[in-house]
Amino acid sequence: MTPAVADALVAAVAEVLEVAAFELADPTDPAPPPADAVATSLQFHGPPSGAVRMWIDPAEARAFAVATLGDDDPAPAVIDDAVRELTNMIAGHVLTRVWPEVCIALDGAELGAVGHAEAYAVHLTGEHGRIAVGMEVAP
Repeated sequence: MTPAVADALVAAVAEVLEVAAFELADPTDPAPPPADAVATSLQFHGPPSGAVRMWIDPAEARAFAVATLGDDDPAPAVIDDAVRELTNMIAGHVLTRVWPEVCIALDGAELGAVGHAEAYAVHLTGEHGRIAVGMEVAP
């Protein structure tokens, strides 16, 4: 991952959390995901093409859903939907920041298992837990 993409990922997570959920997030040292982390991935197609992967602590996922949806007790499926949307927002933010002149199509984010630790180059801590994000870009 290039430094520009890594910087854009940090900015995207911080800005999306601040604007959508009124929450601050700061970069932190990498750490393995908790066993109950919520993981997502999405593919994008352009040039460039690639994938975005994210894992998030369950407490942070729940707090994001509460803040963005205004539901104080969201069902697990609603939290999952909010996390998928968070992934979409982060991917769109990064892609438009790094490649502003290119039209890139995003697939919908999907829930899945946490991938290899190396896939998550950027780690942030929000007010309720951690988020880790990575982006693979094909030439």
